[in-house]
Amino acid sequence: MLSVIVAVHNQLGHNRLFLEGIRRYTAGPYEVIVIDNHSTDGSAEFFESQGCRVLRNERNLCYPESMNLGSRVAQGEWLCHINNDLYVAPNWNGFLIEAMERHRLDAATPLGLEMMPTARLTDWMQGRWAAIGQGRLSSGKGFEELHVMIRAMYGDWEQYCGELHGAFAGTLLEGIVGSCVMIRRDAYEKIGGLDERIQAADWDLYYTLKKREQEVGDLRRCMVVGATFVHHFIRATMKSKREPFACTHERWSIDRKWSQAEQARLWCKPEDFSTPSSLGQALSRHLVKPVRKLLQELDRATAGRRLWVPPQRVVGLYREKFQALGGAEAPARPSL
Repeated sequence: MLSVIVAVHNQLGHNRLFLEGIRRYTAGPYEVIVIDNHSTDGSAEFFESQGCRVLRNERNLCYPESMNLGSRVAQGEWLCHINNDLYVAPNWNGFLIEAMERHRLDAATPLGLEMMPTARLTDWMQGRWAAIGQGRLSSGKGFEELHVMIRAMYGDWEQYCGELHGAFAGTLLEGIVGSCVMIRRDAYEKIGGLDERIQAADWDLYYTLKKREQEVGDLRRCMVVGATFVHHFIRATMKSKREPFACTHERWSIDRKWSQAEQARLWCKPEDFSTPSSLGQALSRHLVKPVRKLLQELDRATAGRRLWVPPQRVVGLYREKFQALGGAEAPARPSL
């Protein structure tokens, strides 16, 4: 059985959309465990009315502490640590578990806006989402408004997911999309759960599993599965007015626990830790981002027009982009 574990602090619109996706698109037996961190907008009552198991807290706990709390009461042999500002694809869990079984993985994540099969496709999709609204504009929206944003971004959601599956079902990438992490229960228990000191829980989990694979060999690294996708509204809760975290444990940065040398050795893209080798590269890094931001803002100004584009045309756009941008830089499948 699958245990879907989600932490919430208000955001009722996102919570309703999240649960609709889970109910509609999850395959096989599952349970939903909600860690409600002192919501005041009826979110806890909503989840309880839908038959979810709700663990109510009188304070706002951090993400890794919330996930550990939910994992301790979970009944499934598969644990999914997932954000509430997500919308999942049809059979999302089935595709993840199938890939984990086939490749003997201990953790896996779907594709998402944070990571697509190539850097060019990732940049294009992130730019498109930035123009439509991204998390800073979604944090206070209701269920219907969030659905409109999904429609504007993807056209027909199920057809979009089908196109993505057809294009990338055989793809397996190094990395992690931290908004939706499937992990075997026995692997979670072997590492002693998430390190609650580290708020960047996804990076820490990725490093922990890969180091364990290299040094002990009893666990396998986390991989990104191309067969499925989740839409992430991106930091919607962080950009809302939330209570400060009430955790009493120490809080470490990822750099305090993992040295730069370790991160460069373990991370899927070691070039992220390299310094520019020339003045031209350094200038490029500083110039490209502002120019991209300007283009996104120009696109955002006319983003409303997307609501009038026929869904089939939107899906056709993705089909073209998957073909044009999705394969040229795709890395070879790693040896597992």
